[in-house]
Formats: sequence, structure tokens, C-alpha cells
Amino acid sequence: MKYILSILVFTVVLAQLGCNKKERAGYGGNANLKLVAKHHGLVIDSVTFYVKFDATDAPSESSYDITQKGITIAPGNTSVTITGLKKGDYYIYAKGWDPSISNDVKGGIPFKITEEKDFDIIVAVTEIH
Repeated sequence: MKYILSILVFTVVLAQLGCNKKERAGYGGNANLKLVAKHHGLVIDSVTFYVKFDATDAPSESSYDITQKGITIAPGNTSVTITGLKKGDYYIYAKGWDPSISNDVKGGIPFKITEEKDFDIIVAVTEIH
């Protein structure tokens, strides 16, 4: 009887773990992120974006899942669009050059995708000291 009860308890625990499985961020969904970096309200044209899946804090620079340079359509109109993402937590980091102050700039934000849709995200950047 103890053997049967142990199997039953084990089966219930496994079923509960399967039902509470957290969806992992990453590719494979229908969410799209359009990323723009701004410093003092101005778009940074010379910028690279970094995205980390399943993160709410900045990881080390070498461990990002996505690295993409900004695409400039016209001066002041630079962005990156990352497509096909699932729901989950992401950390978005931007690093670039602001010619108006002749200095490098950087900044990052956590972002949670709760719906698989299009998002426009502004990453505020500041001077690197």
C-alpha cells in the first residue's frame, strides 16, 4: 500500500510541475520589438542593441542572446526590429556614439512581453564616464 501511495504522490507532484511550467523568453513567438536609442530626446544613429532572454537585470556584455547594429533610414531615424519573440522577460541594452557631445553613450531596460504583438521601445542612454 505504501508503494502505491508513493507512486500516486509522485505522479501528482509531476503533474503539478508540468502545469506550472513557466514559458521561456526567446525566439518562436509572434512578438516584434522595434528598438530606438535616445539621448536627451535625440535618436542615436550610431548604436548597437543587445537583448538577453529570460533576464530582468543587465548581464555581462558577452552573454547577450542578440546583438544587432542600428539601421539608419535617415539621420535621426535609426532603429532595429527584432521579430518572432515569445512572451517572457527580456533585458535590452544599447551602446553607441552621440556626436553632439562627442562621447559614448549606453543604457538598458528590462522589458516583459505579455502579449505577442508589436512593441515600440525607446532605450534611454546616457554618457559613459
